[in-house]
Amino acid sequence: MLSTSLLVYATGTLAATGVQYIQSQDFRIGVDPDTGAVLSIVNPSDNASMNWISGPDSTPWQPLGSRWGLGYADIGGLNRAFWNNPDLTIGDDHMTASYAMDKLNVSVTRWIDGPSKSFQECYSFLNTGDDALDISDTGSESLGIYLPFNDHYTSTEDVLEHRAHAHIWASGGSSSWVKLTRMGLRGLHLGLVLTEGALSGYSVESRSTVTLSNTRGFFLIHPKVPILESKETSQICWTMFWHDDWQDFFEQSLKRSDQFIHIEASPWTAVEGDIVNLTVFGRPGDSISFNGVELPLHRDTGLYSTSVPADKTGERQLTFTLRQGDRQNNATVVLNTVQDIDQIIANRVKFITMKQQLNASFPDRSKAGAYAVYDNQMEGIASFETASDRNTGRERVGMGVLVARWLLNHSDADVEKSLRIYYNYVNNKLQDPSGYVYDWPIGSKTASLRLYDWPWVMQLHLAMAKLGNEAVTSHGNYTATPVDRLMSTMERFYSEGGESHYSIGLPIFESLNFLKAYGYRDTYQRALELFTAHGKQIANIGQNYPSFEVNYEQSIVAPAAIILLELYRSTGAKPWLEAAHGHFDRLEAFGGRQPDYHLQDIAIRHWDGYWFGKDRMWGDTFPHYWSTLTGVAMHHYANATGDKTYQTRAEGILRANLALFTEEGRGHCAFIYPTTVDGRKGHYLDPYANDQDWALAHILQCLVSIAKRDESFSNKEPAALSEPSRVAGSRDTSINEIIRLSRSASIERAGRVKEEASQEVINIAAFVPVVPKPAAEAEDSEVEQEGGQQSDHEDPRVEEEDKAEEEGKEDRDHPAYRPSKKRLRGPTINSDAEPIIRQSRYGRKSRATATARASRS
Repeated sequence: MLSTSLLVYATGTLAATGVQYIQSQDFRIGVDPDTGAVLSIVNPSDNASMNWISGPDSTPWQPLGSRWGLGYADIGGLNRAFWNNPDLTIGDDHMTASYAMDKLNVSVTRWIDGPSKSFQECYSFLNTGDDALDISDTGSESLGIYLPFNDHYTSTEDVLEHRAHAHIWASGGSSSWVKLTRMGLRGLHLGLVLTEGALSGYSVESRSTVTLSNTRGFFLIHPKVPILESKETSQICWTMFWHDDWQDFFEQSLKRSDQFIHIEASPWTAVEGDIVNLTVFGRPGDSISFNGVELPLHRDTGLYSTSVPADKTGERQLTFTLRQGDRQNNATVVLNTVQDIDQIIANRVKFITMKQQLNASFPDRSKAGAYAVYDNQMEGIASFETASDRNTGRERVGMGVLVARWLLNHSDADVEKSLRIYYNYVNNKLQDPSGYVYDWPIGSKTASLRLYDWPWVMQLHLAMAKLGNEAVTSHGNYTATPVDRLMSTMERFYSEGGESHYSIGLPIFESLNFLKAYGYRDTYQRALELFTAHGKQIANIGQNYPSFEVNYEQSIVAPAAIILLELYRSTGAKPWLEAAHGHFDRLEAFGGRQPDYHLQDIAIRHWDGYWFGKDRMWGDTFPHYWSTLTGVAMHHYANATGDKTYQTRAEGILRANLALFTEEGRGHCAFIYPTTVDGRKGHYLDPYANDQDWALAHILQCLVSIAKRDESFSNKEPAALSEPSRVAGSRDTSINEIIRLSRSASIERAGRVKEEASQEVINIAAFVPVVPKPAAEAEDSEVEQEGGQQSDHEDPRVEEEDKAEEEGKEDRDHPAYRPSKKRLRGPTINSDAEPIIRQSRYGRKSRATATARASRS
């Protein structure tokens, strides 16, 4: 991804003249007297006076026509009518704005309700013509109301106090809502829940190469309005309120809206043959039915529940009906069912090795042997691409990591042959003998230093070490083992400034456990020293995150949390865990709780479709494979703390990303979620298979791990372990089997780690753990696999093609490509993993716990 421009944050410099206010002790609402649009929504008790919506003070790049409460309606051929010129009446705590258009009158009423401490809005649509009017004739996007939430990334200092994550559920019919969370987590936060009418989705506008990746754009919600007969009116209303956290948001929504119901599913993404359990939170006296059958109310819990079989693969929308007297409202949830997860991964690996590898005779020698971007529409490799996010380096290394991880658990000579060709490609074209990793293949073009690429190459070397650690020759005369290459990459990474980088996929836990398990004592100690210095830097910076390719994003916060959690799990030193808490909470805030597998716990990302996709679409990507970074963090957090709910949620995130893959093995780099983005149809999978395979690599990382080294190794000298062979285990143990058998071991080990940690010598003042002995006595010494993100450092670096490279290296018959005769054995049960069974009621800690942890950070 190219570097993005810094958005302007102006305080009052472009404020609208003559702003009028309706206000109370609970809300202060700024209104534009010229258009009737809302310019600000502020909590008078907030010391930061945060504006929760985009307006002229906080968002000077906002187009005037996309301000809060304005909108449009398609009322005939070539006639999209925008309302922006009202008859306006404003009082102390209420206002009305009436917009007259051809055939349609839109009346907007707003008021602050003191007793309920809420700000409420109603939009009425009146057909003023003589004939019936269908303003949804061309689809749900033919009617839109602008609700521009203040979800932008300006600078860390600004976003933590003055910007909000907008978790939008606009596809729930009558039970639709929006939860806003201040990015810095300080409450109170703003919520919106529908009280009348229904919604059918949301769209995004104002995404472009000017604002690039740092603004989420401006939102429109699409009301469901029936065909209006002459002089008939339809209305949509909502209420807004302040709340503490997710639990408080859902509880207040149930009280404030009699058409809201909260639904939880377990799991949101099921494997074919599973049973999906659904729990419905309603109010006493509600009549809730599903498929025409009324759900029973459990007296003990006050909840409604049902279950459905996951008997057919694909997406499934379920509708729950809430009846109250003569009123009937429908609420929608969205589930997904996939085939066997092992088969999905196996098919994807075969697809990569058979269809996404450029052969040795490819004319462009800088690409020969590489795994490359594949166009699912063209049915071929997109070898013509020239952009950095589509080259044969960078994130594409994830394909090699996935293939290598898969081979740890399965035998396939053709796949291994392909991997060896690819590994030779990486060693000769993406890296030089010093360990330097190139942003572009050697011999293609000049490239900048991009530190994001380096940990991914480390992961590949580490996986190859587990596949036998056989020495290979590159650049004509440089022979080294994968462990040697891992360490040279690591050393060079830190010499180039890696200590200050928020690296995605830095394999701390996996590397240290591997090196310790196989007796690389000096190497282990050096790696721990480098990782410790890196972690100390991140701990000292705290929440003052530096900007990278995006000013502030999930994949800056996630590495901070993961690095510290992996250091804690590797050493047992409690200061690492304490330092991780604040990062983990801020990371968790990127994910929502919408009742749709696309959105449940999936982190907000909204630029990857443009940089990595064929269609170059901006807009929310739910899911995008880097959302699995949150799952990786939750996986480590569950094992570090013993909180099982986070392992459950981690698996939910990983499973959700299976939507990016087809049963035949095709991959898709992102799902563009909104109904439209700048008028272009959304809600589809981009045709490019690009970098999505990190999602599957993370599944193998978190749900399958190599077991503890064979007990027969425990008394051997380190020299006898210098050339590891694949550790013992059942070679074809399935992921589903591993998940089923390993539920309790993960959390049990967390207690052992804490007990062992209390016996270690910790230099807390220096925040650097004393290097523990790399002997075999540590119980938590399994070799776990870890995985991968993106950002450009602008330091220019001229690439030099190594003239010593032998032409014959690309030949598939070269000995370097022959399948190893050392068949390494595969995985047994991953004692770190546990399956999705059930979340806690609201999937979150108590508010008291959250507040205490936030104060620590």
